[in-house]
Amino acid sequence: MEDITLKQLWKAQDEKLEKTMKLNLYLLESLQKQKAESKLNSLARFKGWAVALGIVWVLFLGLLLYGNQLQNIYFTVSVGMILLFNIAAIIIYARHIMLIRELDYSATITGTQQKLSRLQSSTFNLRFLFLQTPFYTTWFWSEGMIKDAGLNFWFISVPITLAFTVLAIWLYKNLTLKKMHKKWVRKLIYSTPEHSSVFKAIDFLNEIEEFKKG
Repeated sequence: MEDITLKQLWKAQDEKLEKTMKLNLYLLESLQKQKAESKLNSLARFKGWAVALGIVWVLFLGLLLYGNQLQNIYFTVSVGMILLFNIAAIIIYARHIMLIRELDYSATITGTQQKLSRLQSSTFNLRFLFLQTPFYTTWFWSEGMIKDAGLNFWFISVPITLAFTVLAIWLYKNLTLKKMHKKWVRKLIYSTPEHSSVFKAIDFLNEIEEFKKG
């Protein structure tokens, strides 16, 4: 009788513990998903403002190009390239917003993590915007300016443009997910809200997985 009673007590205790674990897991999932959703909703709003400002900037650049009427080839090429870079960025930002809005927080953790990984990879791809930097140093060039500046153009303006070109390419190659082990890359990436928000959302969901394992 004592053995039967002891087994019943153990069984009741195990059932109680299992219910407690399930409740804790449910509460943790709810809390972590709410945190992730809050971060990503803020990110979507941030990207929405970026799209709005980007459209205004693109329209302004378009007006500049229209007003120039190909009179200055340096201005036309420089502003035209900046315009193309920003149009591409607007499209990517819009896709990010759609991806965030499509997230189903009631779905499986794995499925949500996969979509966040896609968002993370696409966010890193935005580093191509660094490549527009050199064109901000050439838009004011003109045939007249080059002739009037003389050696100053070749020994000041051109080296500055080359320096910005090298820096832009270097940043493009180094600011990647694979280089996150480098302290300066990690610090720079986490200083931007669009990267830090995605990383934090992923961390929130990873905590759920760790709890399940452990």
